[in-house]
Amino acid sequence: MMIWSHEDRLYEITGGFSLPDDAWQYELVGLTGSPGTGPYLTVTIPDSVVDGPFTPKAAEHATVHAGGGVVPWPILAQFVDMLDASGDLVEEQRDPSPESALPLTLNVWGHGERQFTVNSFHLCGDGDWCYELFEMLPASDRNDYLEVRIPDASPDHGPFVPMHANHVTLTMHGRWNIPWPIFRRLLDAIRAAGDVGVVES
Repeated sequence: MMIWSHEDRLYEITGGFSLPDDAWQYELVGLTGSPGTGPYLTVTIPDSVVDGPFTPKAAEHATVHAGGGVVPWPILAQFVDMLDASGDLVEEQRDPSPESALPLTLNVWGHGERQFTVNSFHLCGDGDWCYELFEMLPASDRNDYLEVRIPDASPDHGPFVPMHANHVTLTMHGRWNIPWPIFRRLLDAIRAAGDVGVVES
């Protein structure tokens, strides 16, 4: 177990094998605020071996459980870096190149029989740049979605100027299970756009 901090908030990071899921889980839980208010972010990596040491299945089988709440980008980036360093995300297919940045329109991504839409737009909130990810298929009456906000350093003057990564946030609306490849692709696309800079120390 580890405790990370960002500004005045604390986050608990745990990892371990879940027998009911037959999988290794990495979990990020917000400790500041009222109990049960989140945020909660769990990455589940299934085991490919029934009896024996944990052997992760390919990363395409991993899932992310996102619970309501806000995660600062530096904490999210540190969490993902920890996952990368674990070596458990095997056979992962990625495109972190600049070409993976999202065009300014609705983008449809598929994973198996599931279909997701990603939108990128300005003027979210107080001039923030926003990325939103939600599921189109299968249809649901729930309002589960992810939102990444990049504040504008100069909202009243000229073109969008992104603030430092320390001010960027991931907001998880509802409670939602997302394929890891879709979640990772969203993060890679945001980084490829060049609007999230180096995290301040």
